[in-house]
Order: sequence, then C-alpha cells, then structure tokens
Amino acid sequence: MKTKMKTFLAGSLLIGGVALGAASVNGTVNAEPLFFARTEGEVREREVRRELGTFAALAKELNPSVVNISVVKRASAGSANVRIPEEFRRMIPEEMLPQLRGRSAPEVSGQGSGVIVSADGEVLTNNHVVEDATEIKVKLFDGRELDAEVVGTDENTDLALLKLKDTSNLPVARMGNSDDLEVGDWVMAIGNPFGLEATVTVGVLSGKGRVIGAGPYDDFLQTDTSINPGNSGGPLFNIEGEIVGINTAIVRGGQGIGFSIPINLAKTVAAQLKEHGKVERGFIGVGIQTLTPALKSALSIPTDISGALVSYVMEDGPAKEAGLEPSDVVISVNKTPIATDRELLREVAKLRAGSSAPIEIYRDGRRKTVMMKIAERPEESVAAETLPQTEAVPPDDVRVGVAVADGPEHSAVVTEVLPNSPAARAGLRRGDKIKAVGKREIDSAKEFTSAVSAVKHGDIALLVERGGRTSFVLIEE
Repeated sequence: MKTKMKTFLAGSLLIGGVALGAASVNGTVNAEPLFFARTEGEVREREVRRELGTFAALAKELNPSVVNISVVKRASAGSANVRIPEEFRRMIPEEMLPQLRGRSAPEVSGQGSGVIVSADGEVLTNNHVVEDATEIKVKLFDGRELDAEVVGTDENTDLALLKLKDTSNLPVARMGNSDDLEVGDWVMAIGNPFGLEATVTVGVLSGKGRVIGAGPYDDFLQTDTSINPGNSGGPLFNIEGEIVGINTAIVRGGQGIGFSIPINLAKTVAAQLKEHGKVERGFIGVGIQTLTPALKSALSIPTDISGALVSYVMEDGPAKEAGLEPSDVVISVNKTPIATDRELLREVAKLRAGSSAPIEIYRDGRRKTVMMKIAERPEESVAAETLPQTEAVPPDDVRVGVAVADGPEHSAVVTEVLPNSPAARAGLRRGDKIKAVGKREIDSAKEFTSAVSAVKHGDIALLVERGGRTSFVLIEE
C-alpha cells in the first residue's frame, strides 16, 4: 500500500532580519517566504497610518453623496449599418440590401459615477458618461433610484451637470478648493468601478497641471488612488471631506496613474452649464505656440521673458484691433502671469464675452499693456486655403534647403524641400506659406531670399502658414 505524504506549512523564523521560507516535513523549502523584513520606508508608512487612524469615518460620511449613474444610449448610426462581406453580398437579393443597411441603431447601456453638489438635485459627472443618453437613472447610496435629465454638457472639459427629478432628502457633498492641494496630500476616490457600488480607494496626490492630450484645456490632477472603469464622474475628496476633483481618466496599461478634473474648474463650468446650458469661453483671435529657448534666441527675446508666443493674428479679431502682431509674447492676462501657451488658453477662456481685460505683451525690448474687448470663442476653425501652383525660384542661400515661389497674400510658397536639409528636419512641406523670417515680414520669394541671406549665423525662425494655421518653425544651423 502506498503511503500518502502530506505537506504542512510551519511558521517562518526571522533570524538577524532574514526571513526563512516555511519548510515542509519532508525538508523541502517553499520558494516564497511568508514574511519579509520591512524597509525604513514601509515602517514610516505604517507609523503615518497609525497617526491617521482609519478612513472609515470619512468614508461613512461621504458615501451617501456619491451616486451610481446608469444610462441608455442609442448606438451611433455608423454602427447600425450591417457590413456584408462581398462573397455573401452576391448571394443576397438586391432589393433586401437597403433593408439590411438601414436597420435602426440598437440601444446600449453604460454606467458611471457622479456626486450630488446641491440640495436642488444637481449632480456633477463626466460628459462621456451621459453623452447621447436617451434615459438616465441615478441610484443613491440608500437604494433610491431617481430619474435625471441633462442640464448641460461640455465636451472640452468632459464635464456634465445633471438634475434629479426628485430632490427630497438629498445628501450633498461639500466643495473644496483644488488650488490648495499639494503633491503628497491624502485623497479619497469613491465610485462604482465595474458596477461595484460605493467602492472607496485612498492614495495621494501625485501631480498637478497634467496635460494628457484630452483637450485644449487639460489641467488634470494626477493621483495614485485606484480609478477604474465605472469611476468616471465620481468625486475625489481631500482629507477634510471636500470635493477637490472629478475623476475622469486612467492610463491604460499603467497602474497607480489616474486623473481628475480640478474642482475649481468644474465649479466654473457647472455655473455656466446651469446658466446657459453650455460653456461660453473668451476668445481674442490669436494663434499661439510654446516659447522655447531656441525660439527666444532666434527672435532675440531675452531668456527671462516667459509667456505664449503669438504666431497668428486673426483679421477683425480682438487682438488685431488691440494692435497685437506675430512674434509678440503674451506675458499676462487680466493680471494673471502666463508661462505657457496652454495657460494663455485657459486664462482667456475664463473671461466673459463682451468684457474687457488688460493683456500684457513683450515686443522689441519693451513691455506693453493693452485693453482688449473679449469675444466669444467660435465653434468652427479657419478653413484651409488651397495654394496655387507657381514656378519655383530657388533661394541663393542653401542654409534652409527649400525652393520657393511668390504666393498669395504677400507670401513665399514652398515648392520643394531638399532631402536631409535643415528645412526637411524642421518638418517644412511643399505648399507651406512663409510669412516672415524672424520678425521681418515676407511678401515674395525674392524677399525670402534676401531675408535668409541677412541672417549671417545662428538658427532661423520662419513664420509658416499651413492649413489655415500659422506657427514659427525653427531652422537649426
């Protein structure tokens, strides 16, 4: 008869700070130890947690104001069309094809989170949670299910404001000030990831002012608090129990990297959604770009000047009327300092159409403040202009590596880019319109050649228009 061998785990011995693996009765050693010596950082983390105690009381206080949002959406029209492989299409009677292709779009469902921000039943969430919804149900922590309607949405910031149809006995969360947050502060996220209601996760604020390519007004809070699908639209709280962010994005494939919309931005957007049903943003009619150290050198701008570089001024726009020009540097808006092009976008967007605001610029060694009447940001972008075909006139100076011809509206048009040339490395293309060399305006191919030849050494900044947009392109020496 065979003897069955049973393996039992014995407790590990910690000798001299080294953990020994649990041994079985037959003398084998498990690959993974049961216990590890703690590092100094881990010990400190445990001490901090002891000092803080538990987050249970905070979670109990905040959970009731967080809601689960269920939506029914109609699928996009494109998804309704049946894609029929050619080999099968030939087998279907011709008169039946329109019926198959014209089926109505099916309804799809989705879930997200939100937070009650007023006793009147206003709920903040993400735009992508409720976008194209035909029906919205909001489930409260106490089990009530209420109907809701959309007050307004803003795709640019991915925010939406809902209104509950039943407003009796609603728990309301308190708004905080996201500007007061510091990297390393404790934060708590509550939401419904994967449909798991009232899920609480805790972490720290990992960063501020993050740009993730979600839109023109990116200014996200970064946190290592676990945020998963279904958390979208849910709140991020500080340790005082105040909303400091609206959770909105995660990095796919990354762990411990989540993003929230700062509550100060959300408050501004929500106020406009409540008043207008949409967000009205300020507009001054300029094209801008990042002012890099290399561009500063090429345009003779001092290194201590920070701001947004103006590359285009729209005809009949507020900036044109105020006298702004390409190569100006906007250094403050409404007395708020500007360090980057994105900061300029955000600060101008805060201004109301019809109001006036001081705009400070740097030009040719001097600072200048102009009063500018703010317009409302248009929905549509400027259409691209088709460039005519003209005979090329190669420049005498080969430093740039392009052939140009006279173009429309007093410009020089690139007709050829030499391979492996400085222009090719800078990304110039055939059809680009060159409007200026440095701060010198160009109205012809001959003028371009002259201006390039006048730059004896150093990098050259070309003001280039492409597809209706204008920006400075650096041609490195």
